[in-house]
Amino acid sequence: MNINDLINQFVEAKAEREALTAQAAALTKKLARIEADIMEQMGTAGLTQAASDKASCTMRKATHPAITDWDAFYKHVAATGHFELLHKRLSSGAFHERWEANEVIPGVTSVTQFELSVRRK
Repeated sequence: MNINDLINQFVEAKAEREALTAQAAALTKKLARIEADIMEQMGTAGLTQAASDKASCTMRKATHPAITDWDAFYKHVAATGHFELLHKRLSSGAFHERWEANEVIPGVTSVTQFELSVRRK
């Protein structure tokens, strides 16, 4: 297979993936609307469980974190060493800014890789 054929296959596969991604996004929105409707009807009826012939639903309260003061949160993490409260991920943009300013970041290095850019005509 030659490079022309490979590029064309790439473009076709990418278009197919984009179409599927759009379908998935639409279905995700549809599911969210249906879920909200189910929860509203269950709440109105005073139910925590409901079922059809295909599935059963249970509605319960869940607690999730929401940071209201990032400065206070970061100070807490730094003071206590509770770094497990954070995700382990390096910000690429912040890294590049410091790297270009010749700032040394302990424990971090750069890795150079080839990346392919493909633009459709």
